[in-house]
Order: sequence, then C-alpha cells, then structure tokens
Amino acid sequence: MGDRMSFMVWNKSYSVDVAIFDDEHKKLIAIINQLHEAQQSEIDKPALLQISDNLVEYTLMHFRHEEMYFDDWAYPGAAEHIAMHAKLRRQVFDYRMQIQEKDSRALAQELAVFLRDWLTQHILVDDRKYGTFLREKGLR
Repeated sequence: MGDRMSFMVWNKSYSVDVAIFDDEHKKLIAIINQLHEAQQSEIDKPALLQISDNLVEYTLMHFRHEEMYFDDWAYPGAAEHIAMHAKLRRQVFDYRMQIQEKDSRALAQELAVFLRDWLTQHILVDDRKYGTFLREKGLR
C-alpha cells in the first residue's frame, strides 16, 4: 500500500480561531477520511453504513453547536448560515438513504467527496465569518 496521503487534510487556513469549532472540524475531517478509506477497502455494507451514520450524526451535532452559539451571541449572519446547514442536511440525508438502498460503495465515496468539497468551501468562507465575529466577542 505504501503511505497514502489522507483524502482530506486539515490545514491552518481552516482555523476559525475558536477552539471548539476547530476541534469539531478536525473530527469531521477524520470521519470523512475514515469513510473514504472504508470505501476503498473490502469493508462490508453494514460497516460502511455505520461510518456513514457517524458522519451524518456528527455533522448534524456540529451544526447544532454552531447554531447554539449564533443564538447565544446574536450572530447577524445566522439566518443565511443556518439556511446553508438546512440545505446540506437534506443532501446528506438523501445520500444516506441511497447508500442504504443502492450500490453503497460508489455512493459512500460520492458522499466523502461531496462533504470534503462542501466543508472546505464552507469553513474557508462561511465559518470564518462567524469566527471573526465570535473572536470580537472575546471567544477563543
């Protein structure tokens, strides 16, 4: 096998400078990598579904955390950001259903690629906006 590069690698440009969210983003990246690796190996469908579920659950939990902070600190960009979460939630549930029903391996990889690309864009653009806002409120 050799030493393969991770499918998604955390880098400092992803930091929103609020520790709880950086940690959660790192965990999300780790689960995305896990799904990618599982899909490439001879893993069985129940195990693949389990990782997909973990990814969906962790994503939803992370969104709830962000949204709680928006609420607590009256973040002005909240409505727009929450709408993005809602859209992603629907897309992720849709993938999850299809992985259950169809050829799970190809779809699991699609989900991993989709979330990697979405998360990269979302962290770099949208999450960094609330990072700046929360830092100004004194959060670290």
